[in-house]
Amino acid sequence: MRGMLLAEWTKFRSVRSTPILAAAIVVMSGVFGWMFGNVGATRYLEGTVQEQLDFVPLHAGTRGILLVQLLVAGLGVLVATSEYNFGTMRASVAAAGRRERLPVVKSVLVVLVVLPVGLVSALTVFLTSQTTLAMAGAPRAWFGDPMVIRFLLLTPVVLALLALFGLALGFLLRGTAAAANVSTAFLLIPALSEIAPAVHGFVVIYWPNAAGFQAMAMVEASKLGIWAGLGLLLAFVAAMLTATLVRFRTRDV
Repeated sequence: MRGMLLAEWTKFRSVRSTPILAAAIVVMSGVFGWMFGNVGATRYLEGTVQEQLDFVPLHAGTRGILLVQLLVAGLGVLVATSEYNFGTMRASVAAAGRRERLPVVKSVLVVLVVLPVGLVSALTVFLTSQTTLAMAGAPRAWFGDPMVIRFLLLTPVVLALLALFGLALGFLLRGTAAAANVSTAFLLIPALSEIAPAVHGFVVIYWPNAAGFQAMAMVEASKLGIWAGLGLLLAFVAAMLTATLVRFRTRDV
C-alpha cells in the first residue's frame, strides 16, 4: 500500500493539470477573498443602521469558499479520470493486484493533498477578505473569535470530503467532463434552490455540502451543529465511496 501511495503521488505530480489545479485553488481563494471583502465592505458602508448591526464579517468575506468547493471537487475528479483519459487504468489495476485497492489508495492521496491545500486556502481567503474589509473601513473578524477558529479548522476537512465526492464521481462516470459537470451542478443546488421555494428551506439545511458549510460556521442561520453537519456530509461521501468500490470491483476498466 505504501508503494501504491508513492506511485499515485508520482502520477499526481506528473499529470500537469492536477498540481496546477491545486495551486489554482489557493490563488483563487485569495482572489475570491478580495472580491467578497470588497462587496461586503460596500454593503456595510451603504447599509442601514440595522444592516450594519447585523453585519457578520466572517460570513461576508469568506463566501469565496462556496466557489472554491467547485475547484476542489474538480481536483478529486481529475485524480480518477486522468487514468481513463490517458488509458493507464488497466495497468494501474494490474499493478494493484486487488482492484479495490486502487480507489482506496487514491482516496488516501486526495485527503493527504486536499487537507493542507484546504488549510492554506482557508487562511488565504480569511486573511485577504478580512484585511480588505478593514482597509475599507468595515468591521473585520480576527483569530480570537471562536467562529474564526471553527472556520479555519473545519474548512480543510469539509473540502477534503468534497474532493472525495469528486473522486467518487470520477470513478463512477469515468469521464472528466461528465463528472465535473455533475459535481458542479450538484454543489450549486443550494445556491440555486431559491428559484424553488417549496424545497429551498430543506435544501439549504440538509443538502450535503450545505450541511458541511453549516459545520464551518459559514451560514448565518445554521440549523445544524458541527457534528450534525459534518456527520451528514460524511455519511453522503461514505455512501458515494461505497458505491464506487462496489461498481469498480464488478465493472471492466
